[in-house]
Amino acid sequence: MAAESQQFHYRAYATNGAKESGIIEASDLGEAARKLSRMGKTPFELKPSKGKAAGTRSTSLSGLFQKELDLTRFFSDLSVMLNAGFNVDIALGAVANAETDRRQKARIQQIHTRISEGKSVAEAFSSQPEIPADVVALVASGENSGQMASVFAELAKNFKRRAERRSEVLEAVLYPAFLIVVLFGTLLLLSVYLVPSIEPIFENGGAEKPLVVNVLSGLGSFVSEFWLPALIVIALCGLLLVPLLRSQSFKIGLNNILLKLPLAGTIIFQTTRARYLHSMALLLSNGVPLHDAMQLSSVGAPVEKHRVGLEKAREEVTGGLQLWKALENSSVFDDSLVSLVKLGEESNNLAPIMERAAVMTETMMQRSISRILTFLTPAITIFLGLVVGTLVISVMTALLSINEIAIR
Repeated sequence: MAAESQQFHYRAYATNGAKESGIIEASDLGEAARKLSRMGKTPFELKPSKGKAAGTRSTSLSGLFQKELDLTRFFSDLSVMLNAGFNVDIALGAVANAETDRRQKARIQQIHTRISEGKSVAEAFSSQPEIPADVVALVASGENSGQMASVFAELAKNFKRRAERRSEVLEAVLYPAFLIVVLFGTLLLLSVYLVPSIEPIFENGGAEKPLVVNVLSGLGSFVSEFWLPALIVIALCGLLLVPLLRSQSFKIGLNNILLKLPLAGTIIFQTTRARYLHSMALLLSNGVPLHDAMQLSSVGAPVEKHRVGLEKAREEVTGGLQLWKALENSSVFDDSLVSLVKLGEESNNLAPIMERAAVMTETMMQRSISRILTFLTPAITIFLGLVVGTLVISVMTALLSINEIAIR
């Protein structure tokens, strides 16, 4: 049965060096790249065009909560199997058979099936939407160089580091999140039970109710009368937020906003640098030409502004400029990293130097994240303490005013 055709938008260099863009039809990303190559075009951007395409994430209700493939464990298991002497086909079959999660198993089997049908390993991996394009490029380089085991091991380490950072952030915000839940619970209890019991005292005494009592009374009335529609609206908003949070446009917009914040912007810059340097080191060590390695590595940049700068650096290198100078002009790398790249380029030892630079950048990024988390938890705790304290003082003031009314 023929694979369903889909459209891909491409930007590529023609044989005369000019840039071209357009739409090409193919069954998957790999076939689109091969078609462009046969046409004499060298793509530096290739992605599915807007609209439904094979291999994209499902937009049905069941697909909104579909569990993504655990890339850390997946690549780690594959590297172990390949180091044991098995080929990729057998390794994927063994990993799929050993998987206990039904949805994870189905995704791995999809990759295995594509390889069994004659697709390359990179083409099979590209069928899974959660596997980034830069990872597919690294897999392709390992496939071409015969270093699949080392590529999978390096990818496993990279995704493990990302998972550890996410876990650290989640653990740091867990306590403040708990405080926020307690705060809302306290507000609901005061609004629904306490305030209605003290309101008649103000009304019978002819005294004006304090602002906090009016606010809590309004909140309590709203919750009592509209709690069911409110729950339905919250549930619908949650269903709408799930695909929004997963969408690429939302992630791009969020990154652009965070890029303007002092500490968050620094972390995004460091993330771009670390991913780019790791990819470059791995691709160059696998024998990928410098120009191709730069093009493939720039895909992993989380911000469009950074991708444009890195693509411009590639064009400058194509025009004869030295790599370190092109990266300096990109405004993505700082002077210390540019100096390391310059040293690696002059000593003809670029891949190892870039790997060391990537490790150094990740260390700096970890320190930045630790500083943010160290500041975040006490800041949120103090803020919530002020809110709760203000609320308690307001309620106590209202209760004291009740005593004054009773004395009269």
